[in-house]
Amino acid sequence: MRKKAMFRTRQLVVSSKDLRRPTPRPTTPTQQKQEDQQTQSHLSGAPPTALQPDEPGLSGQSAPEYPSEPGAEKNAAELYHALMSEVQLVSDVATKGEKPDLSVLTDAVKDIYDSLKKDDSMLTETVRQRENTYSWALRAANTTILAIRLGLEVSYDERNSLGLGLCALFHDIGMQTIPEEVLSSRSLTPQQMKLIRTHPLESKKIVENFGGEFAWIGNVVIQVHEKYDGSGYPNSLRGEQIHPFAQIIGLTDTYEAMTHPRGDRGAHITYNALSQIVDLRNQEYDPRLIKALIHIVSIFPLGSLVKLNNGSIGRVIQTNKLQSARPLIEILIDTQGNRLHKSEFTNLAEEPMLFIEDPGIDESVLKPK
Repeated sequence: MRKKAMFRTRQLVVSSKDLRRPTPRPTTPTQQKQEDQQTQSHLSGAPPTALQPDEPGLSGQSAPEYPSEPGAEKNAAELYHALMSEVQLVSDVATKGEKPDLSVLTDAVKDIYDSLKKDDSMLTETVRQRENTYSWALRAANTTILAIRLGLEVSYDERNSLGLGLCALFHDIGMQTIPEEVLSSRSLTPQQMKLIRTHPLESKKIVENFGGEFAWIGNVVIQVHEKYDGSGYPNSLRGEQIHPFAQIIGLTDTYEAMTHPRGDRGAHITYNALSQIVDLRNQEYDPRLIKALIHIVSIFPLGSLVKLNNGSIGRVIQTNKLQSARPLIEILIDTQGNRLHKSEFTNLAEEPMLFIEDPGIDESVLKPK
């Protein structure tokens, strides 16, 4: 049986001193060579060099291992929906100024981490959830899964991954203090925009109320909307002044928002969303993290709608690291143009006569005619 208390006390006790801002390092010829190697690795399909937190309290330590409970393994869909439910319950308590029991979430983050270490089925769940509504719990779950996966891509160990996951869960909890009429507004007034930009401060206040062993999360969530070039808020931090966890969460939060529908708009074409993010390298996001994100979602991004050469249309739900042009496709419209109501899957790695003809199909093709 997993020991919850051990995880809560040994994993996440981080002092404010441990979360001091990293000091920017000058670029040496060796570092420049490493960056060149990263670029070459990206182009050849190899994972990029690790981008680790520069924190004595958050790196270089291994987390305690927990024995697996017989028969307790859940599939990705069960883990995903359990995470959303638990996040909503905890946030309902936290936003009232009360101290929630976070043990269920520490366990949930550990389950997500274990699942992502095994395979990418949890990523598949994030792209199959396409409800056209704003759900804070759904967005928190998606961002957490993407953040942990991106952390693994840049070689985070278990302890860093679990800390990153908890920060991602609460990165936008302050948005729950913003009035619904502001959140649902199609065009924001300057006053409404100013109000929304206060939510990182509210997020910090809420999580600091969790208590000593979790209060450190506040020093991360307040930085999630800072940008690599200093154009973010609330403190206009730049580059390595921004905590590594916040950099990862900021990028995955943006990718999640662009690739999922909201109440006032549909989802962006995933292929186009990734292209827009690439254009922001060295501006809003660390280019090393963008390279890692590309490596995860592949040349045909996870969640994108594509058209096959037989006329069928489907969604990329699993990438293929060995054959990046041949992912797993969930067919949504058959070769005759009919919308399918029962899932059918095509693994292009097993279908040599099929290939992706058009990678940029708009979500509007799925709307009833």
